[in-house]
Amino acid sequence: MKCLSDYKLNIFNGFIRKLPPFQITANQLKDLKNDKKYIAGVANGKVFIGDMNVKNKLLSFDLGTADTITVLVKASNDVKIFGDAVLKTEFNRFYLMDGMAAKILSGDVSKKQLIKIISTPNFTEVLPISTNSFLFRRIDNQKHENVLVKQNNNEEILHPKTKLLKKQVDGLFCTDGLMAKVPNANKIFYVYYYRNQIICLDTNLNLLYTKRTVDTVSHAKITVAKIKSSNEITMASPPLFVNKQVSATEKYLFLRSMLKADNETVSTFEKVAVIDVYDVENVAYQFSFYLPDLDKNKLTDFKVFGNTLVALFGRYLYTFKLNF
Repeated sequence: MKCLSDYKLNIFNGFIRKLPPFQITANQLKDLKNDKKYIAGVANGKVFIGDMNVKNKLLSFDLGTADTITVLVKASNDVKIFGDAVLKTEFNRFYLMDGMAAKILSGDVSKKQLIKIISTPNFTEVLPISTNSFLFRRIDNQKHENVLVKQNNNEEILHPKTKLLKKQVDGLFCTDGLMAKVPNANKIFYVYYYRNQIICLDTNLNLLYTKRTVDTVSHAKITVAKIKSSNEITMASPPLFVNKQVSATEKYLFLRSMLKADNETVSTFEKVAVIDVYDVENVAYQFSFYLPDLDKNKLTDFKVFGNTLVALFGRYLYTFKLNF
């Protein structure tokens, strides 16, 4: 039986990649002096970089001039925020999203203040799908499984008509994954971390179709165990990641794959991040390209805005022009 590292580095994983040359051109490089960063979103030609340690602090990066400005987003003094809360930018608004506290704070980007407090169910992942409606991944406490629900503008909770996340092992870790919305469209993708499957939904949680990525791992290769003292479920060994990060534009779905193809060498694969590109209309695989490590710093986050790819390599922000 293959071990997890075999699937990643074995010469024969059962698929090949299309790797045409000159798909991206390196553009701007910026030292952020801090590696605890993530890409929060974009507004008015500026990319906002979040700080994992300071929840209300953002760095505004101008895609045209490469100028940076520190932005402090204010909120009411009596607002209590848990450690897992994240600040994101979408629809020209800031959203401070706190799944443990079951609330979202929002405010206009130009005012830099979180004025509106939205009560939500507890959640483990959230995706704004309009100014005041959200897609949540949360845990069904009766079934102990991940489920997807939508909250409308009036805070009404909408459940899907059919079960969307398919249990393979435990219903929690095996259905863990990433969410991305296609800009200016009613289309959402849910991409599993540990299997080669993509779910496509509309914004009312109707299943449009399910597709597979270019690789061959169709079943989550994870092992879970229960901690007797707390009755909690945890990973018993490191999992095999299939997909690590996701981004969507009006034309393409971008997935960072963690599996080596048969036509890639180990020496190359270990020094790059592989981005697989799919058509958003039918999730047909198009081609792939590499984001090479930067001074031994691995890719930690990326997002695509129009024809610009913004990547974080530890403390460095690097932008690339897409040539397709």
